[in-house]
Amino acid sequence: FAQAQENLFFSKTLQGSFEEVTQTVKSALKEQGFGVVTEIDMDVTLKEKLPEADLMPYKILGVCNPSYAYKTIQLEENIGLFLPCKAIVKDIGNGEIEVAIVNPVALMDMLDNPELVSVAKGVSEKFKTALSNM
Repeated sequence: FAQAQENLFFSKTLQGSFEEVTQTVKSALKEQGFGVVTEIDMDVTLKEKLPEADLMPYKILGVCNPSYAYKTIQLEENIGLFLPCKAIVKDIGNGEIEVAIVNPVALMDMLDNPELVSVAKGVSEKFKTALSNM
């Protein structure tokens, strides 16, 4: 299961409302040079398509740092399959909100390109810093 593959992502559980934590995540990522380019409310989207779907608030953020994105596209033109990087914010109940951010090193490692892994290490460090600042 993806939840058990901690090498695939970094995560942290925060206290607060879903809206407050979502803003905290966006601010922490912005401080590290990442902007939110897509935002999907999966709980709402699924409920619209599947009336029986009942999820706690669950948001997928597509985050991008233009410099890193440009570097990776120069190294691998099909890297767009992995961009933007994903972060999720999900309500796990009892006032706890889990934040998970993809580990780009795990993704780039699959492509067997050491230059991509090198760029991904920089992105991963920025993601870890953002999480620690939340």
